[in-house]
Order: sequence, then structure tokens, then C-alpha cells
Amino acid sequence: MVTSILLFFIGLLVAAGATPYVIAVSARGLGLDRPDENRKQHQGDIPRLGGAPLMLGVSVALVIIFFLSPGTLGEWLPVMVGSVMMYSLGLWDDLQPLGARKKLLGQLIAAGTVYALGLRIDLVSYPGGLWPVELGHWSIPVTIFWLIAVPNIVNLIDGFDGLAGGLGLVMAITLGVVGLTSQQLPVAWLAFGLAGSLLGFLIFNFPPAKIFLGDGGAYLIGFLIASLSLFSSQKGSVATVLAVTVVALGVPILDTLFALIRRAVRGYPLFHADDEHLHHKLQRMGFSKRRILLGIYGVCVTLSLIGLSIIWSQGRTLPIAMAVFFLMGVLGVRYLHLVRSFADARLRMGRTLSRRGSVRYALLQAQILELEVERCQTPEAFWKVFGDTMKRVGFLGEEEAGNDSAVRIPMKYNGTSSWTLVAPPDKGNETEWFRLAEVFRPAFIKAVRKWHPKSQPVF
Repeated sequence: MVTSILLFFIGLLVAAGATPYVIAVSARGLGLDRPDENRKQHQGDIPRLGGAPLMLGVSVALVIIFFLSPGTLGEWLPVMVGSVMMYSLGLWDDLQPLGARKKLLGQLIAAGTVYALGLRIDLVSYPGGLWPVELGHWSIPVTIFWLIAVPNIVNLIDGFDGLAGGLGLVMAITLGVVGLTSQQLPVAWLAFGLAGSLLGFLIFNFPPAKIFLGDGGAYLIGFLIASLSLFSSQKGSVATVLAVTVVALGVPILDTLFALIRRAVRGYPLFHADDEHLHHKLQRMGFSKRRILLGIYGVCVTLSLIGLSIIWSQGRTLPIAMAVFFLMGVLGVRYLHLVRSFADARLRMGRTLSRRGSVRYALLQAQILELEVERCQTPEAFWKVFGDTMKRVGFLGEEEAGNDSAVRIPMKYNGTSSWTLVAPPDKGNETEWFRLAEVFRPAFIKAVRKWHPKSQPVF
């Protein structure tokens, strides 16, 4: 216990000391997150290299663990290699966006490497060794899915100052308690070292944030949570430890599940960013950032305690945890997605599906526009194609934009309202047209960067 506390404070001091240096280096133009989208509401350029001080804190913790327990070096090799690979992938994306497919490929390679090094789920058992199940060949997809899913869940919820870091802090402490309970001291030491590093980072990430986690930090936190849960379960009950992790991650898991469902139903790509996550909805309801954070923190701490009770009660509280999880899902649908009844759900589903064809057509046109940026020789030629495309997907032309009742969608780039699309009010509301307009953002930004400053659309 003393060593865990010591590593917690060492991680805290390392991250708190390194973060200002990372901020200073980023201020020179390295890895800055610019408010070039409507869903990005921060003021000015903010560094997104917050994973660097976390990586440093975790590395220091691992060095101390190897000094205290030299024989564990081989056991920790999969965690070390996977952490470096996941963090490097995220850092690469922070410095130069890779796209969803390349990131997924990188994650598969990292998770596959970790599996090959020996960190895997081979046997699923419950407290007391009841109904053990050998996974056999299913061990590969189950392990890889777990090692990829958790980092992406953490990354998807990282759209709000202090949110992913705070949830990671709660999870790290939870896994540290699991390690102490199961007498796996090195697991507890690393978990508390991660927790201290996250607290040191949160000093600068709490609203208003001076630095963001970035994909590198989010992937690192998610991978460490996933790998530590597997590491803990290798000498105990796999089902129990994974159940604790799933319950404790209840908020981001449900938020991710809702995001995937709504994108799939609407026809958008599953990794298409939007501003309809839990924190966005609470903010639109009028809650301040700090109240939202503290509220979500409180829910996560409660869920972590419920998750830990599964271990402490030898699995007897698992039905309670499942009931709480189900109730959270129902309340989320009822109060955050405003689905009041089955009739209301059918009505909204019908309206959404009726626009699905338009969305799929817009996605195809957006891909063609990105190719047109390369094909067109002059900005005038491209913006003519751009304008014609907007009309094809339903937006109004300049000659029709004088209608006072028309829906106007301002699209921000580099912090300014640089272009505005006009849409007919009788064929969709402002939110629906805004989602459709966002599909064309990559082509627009690509054109702006190619022909700056002659890059204003006229149509």
C-alpha cells in the first residue's frame, strides 16, 4: 500500500512538472488544436499533446516497478510494447491526421502484437472457478476486440475539458484497488502511478483547459485500462475483473453505444464526429462545464464502487450492477435523446430513415469533391463544382438565398465563419441540414489549404 501511494505521488509530480514544458513546446506550432469546427468551442489554439507527460509518468512508474520486482520484466513486456505502439499511433494522428481506416489498422497491429507477446484471454471463469470456458480460437478476436474497444471508447468521450482524464483517473484507482485486493502488487503500483500522472495532468486539463489529451493520451489511457484489467484477470477470475471494468466504464460505454446507433441509423460512418455526446447535450441544457464534469465524475465513482462490490461479494452483486447499467440506458434514452414513448420512437425512426438516402448520397458527393480538389487547376473551377454539388444535395443557390425563412448554416474554419450554406426550411430542420453540411467539411478544408487565400466559395 505504501509503495502504491509513493508511485501515485511520483506520477503526480512527473506529470505536473512535465506538462508546462509540453505546453511551451507546443506553443511554437507543434500539435495545436485549432477551433476550426463548430463543435470545437475552445478559444484560441490549444496543444493536444497531453499524452506526452502521461507517457513519461507511466514510464517512470514502470522503471520503479522493475527495480522493486526485477523478475516481472518479461511479464510486463506486452504492456510496455502495446503502450508505446498505441501512444505513437495517437501521437502521429495528433501531428498529422491519419483517418479512421489507418488508425484502425494501426490498432489491430498493436493489439495483435500484444496478443502474440502473451497478454490474452484464454479462459473465462467466474468467482470460485465456476463454469470455466476455454475460448480456443475465439481468444484472438475477443482479446483484440477488448484491447481496441476500450481505447476507442476513451477517445470518443474525449471531447470535453477534463472528462477523459477524470474518467481515466477513476478507472486507474479502481484497477489499483483490484490489484491490491487480489494481491497483485505490481498491477496496483502501475495503476496508482497512472492515477497520479492523470491527476498531475488534470491540473492543466480542467476547464478551462490549457492542454488536451489528444488521441495519443486517450489511446494510452484506454490501452492501459484494458491491459491492466487483463493482467489482473490472468491470475484470477476473468469474468469478474472484466465485469468490474465494464461497469466502471458505464458512462463512456453507453455514450459510445448511443453514438454508434444514431450514426448507423442516420447513414453516417460510425466514426463520423458529431456534437451529440452526453456532455454536449448536458451543456445545451444549460449546465456549466464544471457541474457537468463533477456530475459525471460522481456517477463514475458510484459505478466503480458497484463494480468493486462484484469482487468483494464474490459475484453476488452482479445482478445489481446489470440492473443499474440497464436503468442508465433507459434514462439516457428518455431524458437525453428525448424519446418519450414507443410511438415517439417509431415516429423519429421513420423520419430519420426517410433522410438516410439523402445522407448516403451526400457522403458519396463529398468523396467526389475531395477528388475534385486534386483534379481542378484553379479555385474558380473547384468552387463552381462545389456550388453545383451543394445544389444537387438540396442546398439553395445564391439566387434563392434571399428567402428570410431559409435555413442558414454557418460553417467555421480557423475560428471564423468563412462560409454559409442556405437550405430550404420545408425539407429538414436546422440540425439535420447542419449534419449534412458537416459531411463536406474535409473537401472544403482541403480546398482552402490548397488555394489559400483565394479560397472563398461563391455560388
